[in-house]
Parts: sequence; structure tokens; C-alpha cells
Amino acid sequence: MRLSFSTLGCPEWTFEQIVLRAQEYGYDGLELRGIGPELDITKCSDFSSTSARQHSLRFVTDHGLRIVAVDTSTQVVRSDPSQRLQQFNNARENIDLAAEIGASFVRVFGGVPDDGVTKEEAQKLCADGLLELGDYAVSAGNVRVVLETHDFFSRGSDIAEIFRMVDHPNAGVLWDLHHPYRQGELPEQTLSLLKPWLAFTHAKDSVKGGAYCLLGDGDVPIKSMIDLLQTAGYDGWLSLEWEKRWVPELVAPEIAFPQYAAKLRQYIG
Repeated sequence: MRLSFSTLGCPEWTFEQIVLRAQEYGYDGLELRGIGPELDITKCSDFSSTSARQHSLRFVTDHGLRIVAVDTSTQVVRSDPSQRLQQFNNARENIDLAAEIGASFVRVFGGVPDDGVTKEEAQKLCADGLLELGDYAVSAGNVRVVLETHDFFSRGSDIAEIFRMVDHPNAGVLWDLHHPYRQGELPEQTLSLLKPWLAFTHAKDSVKGGAYCLLGDGDVPIKSMIDLLQTAGYDGWLSLEWEKRWVPELVAPEIAFPQYAAKLRQYIG
């Protein structure tokens, strides 16, 4: 199992700092979710032109790392045609970027359904969206669009209903280990439901009530979740998602990132 971290956790770092500290802390890769004040990676100066992308990618590989994922804010549950088009156009731009820089995954959200949309209708909207983006990912390159266990679709039981309608090699599931557990779903249940489509994982610990904390200071059973993943044969990426951009009072990444890396390496064994 290889380790990465999301740049969501270090909104004040430059791209150069992100790469150098990832190498220093012992990570294997990067998950791109904003750099500095810009959240959309396609608009970040380090990736907004062909020459910038080539330079950034060379800097990453020169330091023994790789870019694993490009994260979007796309919500595939949107039902309004104009909003859906806007969301999906952004996803396609990020899929193109991921293909160009060799990232394996593009993260999307299910999101929150519009008023009046039933759960079944919302799941069908998500399934249709994943099929559409999966088809685009095939044409763009070797990229997999991954739906995160988040928002209205946090539990494995909700995600599994969607993926029973989605049979696409370029669509998969991102299991955020935190969210289904906080929704009351046992990790064994979540993994059993998601295993056929599991492509990527997020790790973060929290105390009761959901406040994030250093790994081991909370009660999310990350160690047993990793054991479950290893027993199931998962050997993919485990990515720290430290939500410092959204929760400024969280511990600084200079503290959290090396602490998580050391603990996760210990848990992985």
C-alpha cells in the first residue's frame, strides 16, 4: 500500500514546498486539491499551461514522487441541465489534465440532490453521470473517475446501489474511511459493499462528534480498516485528507503530515 496526501491540507504551501515536504515526510505521491488560493487545479499557475505542467511533473518525478489523483468539486447528482453541464465540463477539464500528467484518478462527489429529487432518482443521476464521465475518461486516457463516500452518499450501502447500475472500467469508488463510519456503518460492511469497485482510499481520524485529530488520538478504527483492506488484497493508494483548507484551526500540516505518515507506515507494517 502506497501513501499520498491531499493538498487540501496545506493551502499555504507553494507547489515546490508540497513536493519537497512530501519527499521529506516519506510519502509516495500527491493528491491535488488546490494550490494556494486556487482550488481548481486546472487554473493553478503550476498546471495552467503545457509548459507549466511539464515543469511541475518533471519536478515531481525528479523527487521520486508521482501525482496520483486530481480532485474536483463536481457533483454528479445535479439535475438542472445548465448546472449539470457546468459541473461536467469542469470534470472533463480535470480528466484531460489527469491524463496529461499521468494521474490515475479524478475524484467527483455525488453531492446533495436538488429539492424534490427522490433517493432513487438521485442514484440514477449519479450512475448516469459516472457512465458519461467514464466514457470520456476512456477517450482522454488511462484515468478512472472515482466517486467518494461523502455528503448524501456517504455510506457504502448508498454507493453500492449506484454502482450496481454502473459497469464501467473507468469508474470506481473512493472509500473515505471516515465518513461511512461516522454514519454508523461498520467497516466490514462498507468494504464488503464497495470491494468490487474500490479504487482509492482516504484516511483521517476524528473524535466522537467528527472533529479531526492526529492519527490515533481519535476513535476511527483506521488500523483495523487497513487490516481489512490488506486481507481483502487491496494494494492501492492510501491518501491523507487533512481538511486544513476548510478547518483552519486544525493542526498545521508540518505536524499532521509526518505524524500520519509514520503512523500509517506502522499500521501497514
